[in-house]
Amino acid sequence: MTWRTLLISNGGKLSLKNQQLLIQQNGDAIPVPLADLAVIVIENKETVLTTPLLSALAQHGITLLTCDEQFLPCGQWLPFAQYHRPLKTLKLQLNATQPQKKQLWQKIVQQKIRNQAFVLNEMGADKAAETLNRLAENVKSGDHDNKESQAAAVYFQAAFGRGFTRQQANAINAHLNYGYTILRSAVARALVQYGWLPALGLHHHNEQNPFNLADDFIEPFRPIVDLMVSEWANSGSLKDELTPHSKQQLIKLLHYQMRWQNQVFTTLGAIDRTIGSLQAALNEKDAKRLWLPEMLVLKEHRYE
Repeated sequence: MTWRTLLISNGGKLSLKNQQLLIQQNGDAIPVPLADLAVIVIENKETVLTTPLLSALAQHGITLLTCDEQFLPCGQWLPFAQYHRPLKTLKLQLNATQPQKKQLWQKIVQQKIRNQAFVLNEMGADKAAETLNRLAENVKSGDHDNKESQAAAVYFQAAFGRGFTRQQANAINAHLNYGYTILRSAVARALVQYGWLPALGLHHHNEQNPFNLADDFIEPFRPIVDLMVSEWANSGSLKDELTPHSKQQLIKLLHYQMRWQNQVFTTLGAIDRTIGSLQAALNEKDAKRLWLPEMLVLKEHRYE
């Protein structure tokens, strides 16, 4: 069970020793078991990695993100050919019919809107939450009348104030975008591990996007980022810029709790199980077999 994410903010060397990640910084050498790791984010330009470590990360299904000059994730190292029956999965994906894809997208949009309603309820915006729950009940196959967009128009202004849009360059959007990027990398990691081709989406189909399928499945997970950022904004603790602390907190959301099929898992665990259920849904041509995450109050998951 992977339960750990790392943010490498200082320089140094990352290598492989005794099947462990060895972090050498400022004269210290810290070993970390690879079996514990799910995601590593490296934002320091001076960090050096060895080839044996990269191979070991791939073999253990650990994804690695590198960052640009603004310390935002811009590159991802993904495992290659991890799944034991990749051709079977690829055929399943290629043979999915348009009605199947539309029914799956309907479920994804419904759960996204319900999770957004949960966020608004937590903030005390009960009327806006009721509006979203009504919209969720009326999402049709393929969401052809775009209830997702109608919900977003209500949601973001109720959550972050009138006049707020996702296109603005401000602290809220900077924190949201960082959290979404971390979630997207975790979804892409799970897709590859289950043998799915991330470029081939259910709803998203941008020819220049290698992660269309990840952009489909990130949707019901986004509200967990929204809830954390809105709590910071409402309490006055949201910083003008991303800080090492805020980035660490957003990365830690992968280990916060979500409900999946009436059980509580980490966000990482819920992502893994959601992607796993896609195979049953396509195999049995039944969108009801796709299980999606439900929001819970923000709380780091503890294993008993």
